[in-house]
Amino acid sequence: MRTLADDLLEGSIDLHAHIYPQTSLGESGRLLDHEWARAARDVGMRGFAMKSHYWPTIGQARILNETFPGLDVLGGIVLNGHVGGFCPFTAESAIKLGVKIIWMPTFSAANDIKVESYSQRVKQNFANTPPGNGMEVWDKNREILPEVTSILELARDADVAVATGHISAAESVALARKAHEVGLKKFIFTHPIINIVEATEAQLKEVADLGYIIEFTWISAFPMWQGLDPKAVAAAAKAVGANRCIMTTDAQNDFNPTAPEMLRMFIATMLQLGVDKGDIEWMVKRNPARLANLEG
Repeated sequence: MRTLADDLLEGSIDLHAHIYPQTSLGESGRLLDHEWARAARDVGMRGFAMKSHYWPTIGQARILNETFPGLDVLGGIVLNGHVGGFCPFTAESAIKLGVKIIWMPTFSAANDIKVESYSQRVKQNFANTPPGNGMEVWDKNREILPEVTSILELARDADVAVATGHISAAESVALARKAHEVGLKKFIFTHPIINIVEATEAQLKEVADLGYIIEFTWISAFPMWQGLDPKAVAAAAKAVGANRCIMTTDAQNDFNPTAPEMLRMFIATMLQLGVDKGDIEWMVKRNPARLANLEG
């Protein structure tokens, strides 16, 4: 049967969906990339952004766009140490190849290592330590590093979105302030209410007040991850304003539903919790389209 959640899923854009395989060929996965694209197209989604903690996804996105006309597949890069970290050349080359989202470090971030998040999975799966571990966007005086500022400026000039990745809440706010100072238009506070970041409501509102976007990820609510109470998502979206938020899946692994189904579940849950249909459209359609340069 078809429900309102199915209707709202149609035309949606998931700006945080992981590729498969990511860590290794031996990891569990639900869909190969081309199957992900077909599933998104079949339910009427407008598109999705491909994220990998390890490698740029620009090439895969280009191929899928050619293979599935009418579906917008977006490439991204995560600035972990092994791809250059805070390297303006890395960012510039990714931009020239068509990247749509530049994430700050995830497993290389000092904050991720401190809270033992994704960096623990890297430690368990690889014999070698990644280069550049323990990255922060600021110096000892809490001033944003010059190379990070250069990356913000490159993204500004290319009208590309920058997302905070797994850096700390305090770093994220400082980065947002610097982004606003240099005139960056597209900035995403990555899953700030989960236990990797644990931003306060005041921090969420400060970033949103700069004109930027707060992200909520649905994988965080699943039992094999963090079991985040969906009511916390609904409350945070209400406090910040849904017109300043996005809903994404952060989808991966075969013990979760497929990403399109996860986004449908997210939509259905928010409806059940009293989030208005129009507010959900802001979070799964209007704001993602603007961030991806797909308005109109």
